[in-house]
Amino acid sequence: MRGDHVTLVGLGLSPDELKAMGLDEPATAEPSGLMDAYLRRSNKREDLATLRGHLRDLVRWAETAGLQIRHVWFDQLSASKTYVRRREFEKATQAIMNGESRTLGVWKTDRFDRRGMGAVGRMLDEFDRRHSRLVSVSEGLDSAKGGRMVFAILSERAREESKDIAKRVQIGHDSHKAEGRRGTGRPPFGLYSARGSGKVEHHTEEYETARRLADLLLDRKSTKDTAHKLNEEGHRTRSGATWSPTAVSKLAQSPLFAGMVPVRQRKADEHGNPMDSWEGYGEPLRNEKGEIVMCGKGVVTPAEWFRIKALIAERTDERWARGKPEAKYLGTGSYRCGRMRDKQAEGKLDACGGPMSHRGGRYRCEVRQTRGKSICEGVVTLAERIDFAVGQAWVNHITALAPDDPVIIEIARRWLAFADPETRAKKEETQKALEAAQQRVKKLEEDFYVYGKMDEERFEELSERLCAVIDSTTVTLENLDAEADLAPLTQIENLRQAWEEADTADRRMLLKCALGERGITVKPAARQGDHTPILERLEFDWLSRWDVTPAV
Repeated sequence: MRGDHVTLVGLGLSPDELKAMGLDEPATAEPSGLMDAYLRRSNKREDLATLRGHLRDLVRWAETAGLQIRHVWFDQLSASKTYVRRREFEKATQAIMNGESRTLGVWKTDRFDRRGMGAVGRMLDEFDRRHSRLVSVSEGLDSAKGGRMVFAILSERAREESKDIAKRVQIGHDSHKAEGRRGTGRPPFGLYSARGSGKVEHHTEEYETARRLADLLLDRKSTKDTAHKLNEEGHRTRSGATWSPTAVSKLAQSPLFAGMVPVRQRKADEHGNPMDSWEGYGEPLRNEKGEIVMCGKGVVTPAEWFRIKALIAERTDERWARGKPEAKYLGTGSYRCGRMRDKQAEGKLDACGGPMSHRGGRYRCEVRQTRGKSICEGVVTLAERIDFAVGQAWVNHITALAPDDPVIIEIARRWLAFADPETRAKKEETQKALEAAQQRVKKLEEDFYVYGKMDEERFEELSERLCAVIDSTTVTLENLDAEADLAPLTQIENLRQAWEEADTADRRMLLKCALGERGITVKPAARQGDHTPILERLEFDWLSRWDVTPAV
């Protein structure tokens, strides 16, 4: 079966149509005789029949050129929004880069990319290096036959058109919201919106749970207590997951939860370009008179929504006012709950594995704290007792290692990264610069020896410059290595002394340096007052030589 069979069936093509187009069996030709086809539509309102017509045009062109279509890639995403990742587009271009086929076919240039000649030009450069090409069948363009300039002009025109589309769409969204329509996307839990109406109403199956959530918050329950209560009562989210404090907070602070039209600002990068994420939960839209614009009946009233938001903000402000406390506990970030529970609701028990946080001199399972005992009964243990035992275990483990054990070197390297993150960052950036320069040398040699793109004088000039960059970068890296001398830290006695002299925050970092991904699992006591030595209830995932990676 072809790798794109699901895509082709999803486009509405019957087995007979696939056979007639030669898309019923995998292609068997060499890469030079293969073509990958890329289709795109911006939204579901575009007719599938049109896309099938595009594919038939691509098939006819391939047959005329004596090519077989290896794979059909299909995206249902905008090509103009830089923050939208088009995974099928990436796979299509990567297939050409990897040499799986030599031709990438599109129906029209604006179906390929709307980011302008810069993006398309760079792509064509990479295709040229691999003796591959881009073709646009409806426009009769072939990048291998002098079509690059036309591709550049058309891609710039497509980019300008995309800006106009974005402006028209934004005006449309703003106009709909001003008229009391909620906008796009699914409405929040507890509400339903009839297709095309832009209005919200109570969801027959979800409203009861959503109203219960609101009542708990209005009763001054915290988001954590609210999540616990909902889980204990058997309520679940729309996806069937258990409730968490974050889910409760996010739902309750959405203006749509009260039937109000929301206004949200998209986050921007350092250059002011929009990103695929939003700031906060949004605020209600107000008209020119300052009145809230409604889009239906919410789970709560606007007055209740403002009260809930104020109660949540009040608790948040209290936490910030207390400030970050001084580190008092060793196991923060390292201890994991070892209580057995049914994670997938399939009757298969597994260790909880949730992080353990400290409170009131004890470590407690964070899953139990945030989602309630109906999800995990949790583990509770005295902080002083377990921290002392883990400290002794760390010392015993380190002193038992051989002086030349690679684990010791890795622990020293990790500790240095904690103690001097600036030097570590400089070293990583310098290493990347060195590797980039080495890659440029490789490309330069290919351009001169393989493709003959430059004369010998120009090649020598560029080679000398790159060699100078590599020599300079190598010296910088050696100097950083000299500054970051690991030798003292690889002495076991020095590590032991560092532990004894360190405060709790530094001991916490030293502990993490010696642990693998699973950290330390804390098993529950057999019963209340269990006198089993605490070490027998701990499972250490010590760093092993298999975890050690080569130095950067």
